[in-house]
Amino acid sequence: MANKKKQKAAQARAERNRWLGWGLLAALAAGIIVVVVYSINTSEQKLAPGMGLGGVTYCQATPKFALDMGYDTTAIMSTNETLKGLFIYDRPTQLGQTPTNVYQHPSWDDAGYLGTPVNDELGNIYAAPAPRVNLYDNPPEQQNTIFKVDTKTGDMEAFVALPFPAPMPPENPFGIIGLAYDCDTRSLYAASIAGSTRDRELGVIYQIDSQTGEVVSQLEDIDAFGMAVFNRVLGKRLYFGLTRKSEVWSVALGNDGRFRGKPRFEFSMAGWGSEGDEKARRIIFRKSDEMIVRGTQFNYNLIAGSERLQTDYQLRYDPTQDIWLREDNAQE
Repeated sequence: MANKKKQKAAQARAERNRWLGWGLLAALAAGIIVVVVYSINTSEQKLAPGMGLGGVTYCQATPKFALDMGYDTTAIMSTNETLKGLFIYDRPTQLGQTPTNVYQHPSWDDAGYLGTPVNDELGNIYAAPAPRVNLYDNPPEQQNTIFKVDTKTGDMEAFVALPFPAPMPPENPFGIIGLAYDCDTRSLYAASIAGSTRDRELGVIYQIDSQTGEVVSQLEDIDAFGMAVFNRVLGKRLYFGLTRKSEVWSVALGNDGRFRGKPRFEFSMAGWGSEGDEKARRIIFRKSDEMIVRGTQFNYNLIAGSERLQTDYQLRYDPTQDIWLREDNAQE
């Protein structure tokens, strides 16, 4: 009998220890979850007073030199896929109409072919090289340089030369491939993939002071494409497409425009479009809940503008879930 009692007591102790062990593990797991949630939440900074919801390009102004030349606020500053440099022309009144009153300053083709430009609140224009077919008009040493067109004079000059993380490899002729502007913080964001190879992702997203050209903060080891800033109730985020995957990600920004926390996955574009492997070349926010993603193929190789197919996709923001949902109205 005594032995049986001892055995039962031992079994009871073992069972209790098992439950205590599971309880401890559960408590630790709960603690870990609390820590993770706290870490995620602290990366978000509530919007400062005066910062409205939605896109942040409300301040972008028409260059003063353009207004002095007789253009109005609807004039378009364009970098054409097939024409070298920057142009300004009157907005067409009908779809498909040939642009009229086209002007190009003598300095606007000095940097070769250019990517999509962005304006600041004074009307200064920022653009970066975007080589087509070959590097004859776009020297490799200029691929990580942002150029600025002065709002008063119209002269284009180098604004800031970003560092090269590594020498330009033969399989990647690109440097800066995306620009975005935040009117709230007067920050210029530049996405560079300079130095990245098939095996090494060395891309950097830079936050740049638009007045001084100083690099304020940066997000490293990520090859990003199109970018745009969006204000949510929870705070600011910079949304960007990846060059290696058909995905859109985002990263939290402080009210000073600095990067906060780690990037997070937003949605996949896999299967979108005729080829199913498009990348987000450009992101545009309209109203307070609409995102336009311009998709195109990208494989780190030079391609003629006439061969580049693009598709616009429209998404809506669901604030209750903090997610973007695609609407079925893609336009080729």
